[in-house]
Amino acid sequence: MTAFVRLLFSVVALAFCVQLARALEPADLPLDASRDAVMAAPAEVAEMAAWAARTFTGKAVAESPREAAGKAPSLLTAAGVPFSFIYGGKPAAELLKDWPRTAETRELPDRICHCVAWTDPHSGLRVAAEAVAYKRYAAVDWLLHFENTGKQDTPILEDIQAVDVPLATAAAGRPGVLHHLAGDDCSPRSFLPLDSPLPAGGKIRLAPVGGRSSNGTFPFFNFEYAGRGLFVAVGWTGQWAAALERAAAGPTRLRAGMERTHLLLHPGEIIRSPRILLMAWQGDRTAAHNRFRRLVLFHYTPKEGPRPLAVPVFWQCYDRYHGHATWPTEAGQIHAADMAHRTGCDFLWLDAAWFPGDFPNGVGNWFCKPQAFPRGLKPVSDACHKAGMKFVVWFEPERVAAGSQIAREHPEFVFGGGGGGLFRLDDPAARRWLTDLLLRRIEEYGMDWYRNDFNIDPLPFWRGNDAPDRQGMTEIRYVQGHYAVWDELRARRPGLFIDNCASGGRRIDLETIARSITLWRSDTGCEAGHGDWHQAQALGMNYYLPLHQTCAWTPDAYEIRSASGAGGIVQFDFLGSDFSPQAARHAVAELRENQKYFYGDFYPLTPASTEPEGFLAYQVHRPDLAAGLVLAFRRAACKTAEITVMPGGLSPDAQYEIDFVDEARQTTTKQLPGRLLAAGLSLAIPQPRSSLLVRYRQVGPATGK
Repeated sequence: MTAFVRLLFSVVALAFCVQLARALEPADLPLDASRDAVMAAPAEVAEMAAWAARTFTGKAVAESPREAAGKAPSLLTAAGVPFSFIYGGKPAAELLKDWPRTAETRELPDRICHCVAWTDPHSGLRVAAEAVAYKRYAAVDWLLHFENTGKQDTPILEDIQAVDVPLATAAAGRPGVLHHLAGDDCSPRSFLPLDSPLPAGGKIRLAPVGGRSSNGTFPFFNFEYAGRGLFVAVGWTGQWAAALERAAAGPTRLRAGMERTHLLLHPGEIIRSPRILLMAWQGDRTAAHNRFRRLVLFHYTPKEGPRPLAVPVFWQCYDRYHGHATWPTEAGQIHAADMAHRTGCDFLWLDAAWFPGDFPNGVGNWFCKPQAFPRGLKPVSDACHKAGMKFVVWFEPERVAAGSQIAREHPEFVFGGGGGGLFRLDDPAARRWLTDLLLRRIEEYGMDWYRNDFNIDPLPFWRGNDAPDRQGMTEIRYVQGHYAVWDELRARRPGLFIDNCASGGRRIDLETIARSITLWRSDTGCEAGHGDWHQAQALGMNYYLPLHQTCAWTPDAYEIRSASGAGGIVQFDFLGSDFSPQAARHAVAELRENQKYFYGDFYPLTPASTEPEGFLAYQVHRPDLAAGLVLAFRRAACKTAEITVMPGGLSPDAQYEIDFVDEARQTTTKQLPGRLLAAGLSLAIPQPRSSLLVRYRQVGPATGK
């Protein structure tokens, strides 16, 4: 073969790879969809908006059409303000009725905003609520602020419950059911769906472990009773707690807030509560979950213009190579960038391998290893940008190792001082110093995304710093400081996106998903061989959140499909002697083709499990594209070679073209009418530990019988 022919072959091969691995573009992503089968009925939306107006402003509101017709209302009742606290030993319900109240309501194209404030005429405590009722969802979001406008310390403010509402459950009949998820704990149970019954006289309590908001439990859940339900999302990146307590007489009380508050406020001090989101629903629970997913996607997750963010595909090999001799160097990373580009990835991801002391002993040394990266990380980012890719770098700024630069030079910024511990985001001076440092590093290193990890439980540090009359104050100041850092990074660096990590997915809540993307939903991705766990994680988290993903260690179809999501991460053994660039390119191309569907609706087709004997399948469907996919997995010890599932979202009067892509990525195409598909789709997987990818698209009206 001549040199010219070889060159021509390389150019053609590269063009083919680029075509295979086309990045997500704005046209691939949905806008807030027009009304269809999963949108709330207008009466449900009107009822929730009326509830918000009554409970926050105290103004009488006309009944919704459903209420006027005597039909079953939502579980929420309009009894007083939807939050509670104790102030000077007296409950809020007793105090607020006598405090002067101001209320302002503004109407925007997609929401109604209420700004309400109550002020204690004696102490000057001002309680302000900012509430939003959405016009296309039966949902209300609110946040409380407490401010001491007086000249002396306030009495003790305690037991602040950001939501405290009665739910209309009856004394007899069926129990309520709390649908929720296990949080992340880097185990097979991470993000598994759980159903907890709530009978009359029963109580359910939820709280994370150690101050990270999704550590062991998950701050998104759905309470169902008698064909009605209520989604609850908590926005607090700390130690929240929620309880559902059903009286023997029937009614249920929902409460959620910080786990511990018992504090006074000094003159001029302001604190905030957790953010609360409630969405009411009736009828089909799967349709309700899809409404909630849309609400999260279009009103909370980061955006690029009017559409949700196109989550990239990342090349990340830290867990495989962090002890390698040449990989964690400038030359090694430039080589990795070249391979990432040839494979069709969007980003090179440099994790915890670039600073002196390495991970974990070097956290607090936020500068490059002088021998491995003598020119800093800019040459690596330049190589990425030259190839048309981008660059993300790992930091863990809130943990400080003993002997690190921060511990030595700024012990006053650390809970634990020179011995290391937790960085003091509660201290404005420390927070200013850290924010400026991160902004400098982002600029110097040419970073396009910033990865923020957090591998330490902060709760002991917070509570150990509180005085008896200021319990909860350190946590509040720290959480507010955390938001301030992220908000300033995003404001000062337009176009910068943040990856939220905390030993995997242990700090996911309503506030963090509004500021960041969960690229690494569990540290189960730090080792190979966890595909079965990743399938179950995807099925669980997709009930609530559309944007999340994990890591694939090999290009084989089972592994790639187990890790599929709105974005992707690959950690291929590109330095190994048997590495196949062609297999890697095809794997990334398949992952890319699947991405756009995860921005749509979600249908679980089997229960979630991590058992090796299991068969798991789920569907993601884009109504705006009239297309979607099904992912099915036959586990290694599963004896079932075929199951029949009932897909959702299909039109019975439409004709669909269906591609069945097996484990070897061989495709068989069929055409079927929607009525037959919806009645039962057969998923046949002949071999254990194999997968099946089914892509379908509407091609016209139904034909034939």
